[in-house]
Amino acid sequence: MHTYTNFRWGLSGERQEMDVRDGRVVERRNTLTNVSSASDRVTDLGGKFLLPSFIDAHCHILPTGLDLNKLHLDGATSKEQVLQMVRDRHRSQPDGWLIAVHYNQTQLEGGVHLTLSELDSITAERPVLLEHVNGHACVANSAALAAAAVTEDSPDPAGGTYRRDASGRIDGVLLERAYEHVIGASPMPSVEDMAIAIVEAGKKMAEYGIACASDMSTGFFNLEHELMAYCLAAKMGSPIHMRLYLQWGQVFGPRAVPKERLAELLDAVAAQPTLRVDGIKIFADGGISSATAAIYGKYQTKNPPRKQKGPTERITDGQLIYAPDKLNMMVQTVHDAGYKVAIHSIGDYSTDLVFDALERTGEPHRHRIEHAMILSDSQIERMQNLNCYCTFQPEFLLRLGKAYRLQLGEERASCLIRSRSVLDAGIRVSMNSDRPIVGGDPWDGIAAASDRPREYDPTENCTRAEAIYCYTAAAADVNGDKGEMGDLLPGSLAHFQILESDPLAGP
Repeated sequence: MHTYTNFRWGLSGERQEMDVRDGRVVERRNTLTNVSSASDRVTDLGGKFLLPSFIDAHCHILPTGLDLNKLHLDGATSKEQVLQMVRDRHRSQPDGWLIAVHYNQTQLEGGVHLTLSELDSITAERPVLLEHVNGHACVANSAALAAAAVTEDSPDPAGGTYRRDASGRIDGVLLERAYEHVIGASPMPSVEDMAIAIVEAGKKMAEYGIACASDMSTGFFNLEHELMAYCLAAKMGSPIHMRLYLQWGQVFGPRAVPKERLAELLDAVAAQPTLRVDGIKIFADGGISSATAAIYGKYQTKNPPRKQKGPTERITDGQLIYAPDKLNMMVQTVHDAGYKVAIHSIGDYSTDLVFDALERTGEPHRHRIEHAMILSDSQIERMQNLNCYCTFQPEFLLRLGKAYRLQLGEERASCLIRSRSVLDAGIRVSMNSDRPIVGGDPWDGIAAASDRPREYDPTENCTRAEAIYCYTAAAADVNGDKGEMGDLLPGSLAHFQILESDPLAGP
């Protein structure tokens, strides 16, 4: 047994010591005088602070690893700067698809998207794709559209849009399912390359004190290959535990992996002690910065508002990925199959429809809603009654604030991510990153939740202790790992981090 002594518990400052055997906590106690005679090793931590390791319960592990080698457009503030960065990459690495990430039109002068013709001015023969920072849109050149067999006559896919200019021609801006269709035409990495990317992503997360992470869109490329890659990554020694949420269409849709093959793959996953399939992912709407989150009212950019049929005929804007009846069916299918469902919903209009779908299952407490960035008081009360899980990504407030204010206006944007209200309502909320949308350092998220940037309503601040809890024990709970990690109580995995300074005192 290994005893760690003379540390201060990071959530209270109390002097404690902890016994660990075979990687699990035996006891953590508020005394320094009873080091067990059974201990064959004692480590004095010299008064440093100790916390459970973080758990990133909503992120994208494989995309994080793959993005490490792509062109990053962070910091670009003008179209000319973006185009020059693309031009430079085209010259230095001239082969294959040129895919850039963290493109964000709201950071550019005027907040206007680049277009197909501007990318074509660099190259119209090589596919070029600028992936939006929120993961719900992109800008493509002619070669990328041609590779995906998209022509001027192509209809918009269900749940997506090929944006068109005033003359009716596709202008290269692709939203939601249109983006997914075109990026799907790019070369798929091999299983081995995926596994290497997963391991590299795990190393980056471990550097932030993260011991477990949930991939929230497993199957985006190819479910069979991705499950094989996650198994291989676990065997290769990925430094983090991983929880997988499989895309609905890859399990239940018309092009799903055959049941027999899926069963084999799930058995292979279950054989890896650090890996588990934990649920099914469904996207109900888009994102705010691309004006595709389904909201009541309208965006301040040029999306035309629509009146929805119903007794109130409320004006809505954004993009529902599925009609309400289809969403209800999808959620019920997951529920009946015994899985946990995790539903992406950012806009308040979309969230009402998600609540309807969860309520119909009869057991909404089993399931989770992802993001829920725009919530009214009545919606918080309804979520409380449903008792479903909720995940927040407070780092978004640090990184995407300009986009939110541009799309929603100052007043509405100031009320995003209502941590204080949700915690006061007793809702089971966790906090996480959604990397690679943002950098994913949990301390940035903790700072944003407990000391919101000045543009955001300060009455929605939570305490630092609450934010840390939401990144540890609460994150374990939403992942189905309550008691297994995140709290350093007897029996839990001894995943911990040692800090030089008081985590409650400041950055």
